[in-house]
Amino acid sequence: MSSFETSSYTSESDSDLSDDSSTWWDMGATIGVAAAVAATRSSGCAVQDARLPLQELTGRQWVDVNLADSKKCYKNFRLHPPAFHALHSTLVANHGLKSTLQCDSIEALGMFLWSCGTRQSQRQIADRFGRSTDTVCRKFGEVLEAMVSFANTIIRPRDSSFRMVHPRLLRFSPFFYGCMLTALKHGKPYTASDSIPRQQCIGAIDGTHIPVSVVEQAHDDFINRKGFTSQNVLAVCDMDMRFTFVATGKKGATHDMAVFREAVDTAEHFPHPPPGKYYLVDSGYTLREGYMAPYRKARYHLKEFDAKGPESVSEVFNYHHSCLRNIVERSFGVLKNKWQILKGIPFYSMEKQSKIIVACFALHNFALDNNEPDMDMDEMFGQGTTYLERVGEQNIKMSDWLELTSNDDIATVRDWIATALTLAMR
Repeated sequence: MSSFETSSYTSESDSDLSDDSSTWWDMGATIGVAAAVAATRSSGCAVQDARLPLQELTGRQWVDVNLADSKKCYKNFRLHPPAFHALHSTLVANHGLKSTLQCDSIEALGMFLWSCGTRQSQRQIADRFGRSTDTVCRKFGEVLEAMVSFANTIIRPRDSSFRMVHPRLLRFSPFFYGCMLTALKHGKPYTASDSIPRQQCIGAIDGTHIPVSVVEQAHDDFINRKGFTSQNVLAVCDMDMRFTFVATGKKGATHDMAVFREAVDTAEHFPHPPPGKYYLVDSGYTLREGYMAPYRKARYHLKEFDAKGPESVSEVFNYHHSCLRNIVERSFGVLKNKWQILKGIPFYSMEKQSKIIVACFALHNFALDNNEPDMDMDEMFGQGTTYLERVGEQNIKMSDWLELTSNDDIATVRDWIATALTLAMR
C-alpha cells in the first residue's frame, strides 16, 4: 500500500559537535546514573526519586534512570526494561540502528519510544534530552526507519498456513471452526474425511481512522465521516490480538470497501485465507469467499443487543459474529491507548506519518510476542460473553450439525452456522 522513503537530515546542534564519541556518552551516563542511584540508596528512596535534579541529567542518563526502574520505564517508554533491551538489540543487530558520535542508539530509542508512547513533541524531547530539534528530528527518523524494517518481519501471521485452531475459538465451538457431524448432506449420508479441509475462522479484518496532520490544500480529502482529518488504516488481526497485516496511507475520505479491495487484490504481503479458512468482516464489507460478513438488515453491533437479546436466526448469527470479530476493535483500543501518538500524529510528511503508524503496530506485536504485562490487554482479552456460554453447551445437539468443508461456499457456511447457533440456543 504505502510506499516508504528514507528521510535525510543534515543539521547538527553545536552542543552535539562537542561530543567525542558514543563511549564518552556511555561513561558519562554510567557515572551520572551511579551517582543518582547511590544517593537514593543512602536515603532509602527508589531510583525515580533520585536527589540528582532531573534537569541536571543528560538525555542518556535520564534513559538509564528509567531503565533502572520497571514502573518508570513502562510509564515513559511503554515497555519494561527487558523488552526495551530486547527491542534495542533486535534493531541494532538486524535493522540498521546505529550509535553515532553525537548520540548512541539507546538514547535514540528512548527518544522515539517516549515520543510514541506519551505523545511528546520534538520540542519537548529536545528540552528533556538536551538536544537540538534538528538532532531530535534526525534521530527520530533513524529509529523510525529501523522500526519500519522491523515491521516487515513482525507484522505477519505466525503460521501462514493457519493449521492450528486457536483456543479462543473453543468458546464458539463448534460453529466457527470445523464441524463434526455425521448427518445428511445433499439428501444422502455423508462421512467426513480427515483430508478434507474444514471451515475455520482465522481472524478478523477492520479499518480504523488514525488522526493525522495535513496541509490545508489536502484537508478536504482527509476529512472522514466523523469530521476530522485521518488516514483510513486497514488491519488484519488474529485471535491473539496480533496484527498480521496493516495498510496505511489512504485518505480519511476513502470508503472502507475501497481500502479493503485494494489490499486484498493488490497488496504483495496480504495474508490471504487458504481454502476452508475465512476472516470475519463487518457489515461495511461484502460477503465473499474467505471473508464472512454478517447478515444485513439485522442488528449487529453488540450494544444493539443490550436492551433485548437476539431473536431471529440472522440476529443470533450476527451477535456471535460480532462477539468474535470485535477482537480487532479491542486490539485497536489497546494499540491506541498504549501508543498515544496515534491519537494525533504531529505535522510530518504524510509518508512519515504512515511510517509512524506502521511502527506503532510493530511495537504492539513486539510487546505481545515478548509477553509484556499489560493491564489493558488483559482486560480486553476478557471481554465478550456469548449466548452459548449463558445457555450452556449441553443444549448443543450435534445430530443437528452438518459437515462443512472447503467445498461449501461462504454463504452456505454462514447459513448453516446461523441455523445451528439458533438450534443450540433453544
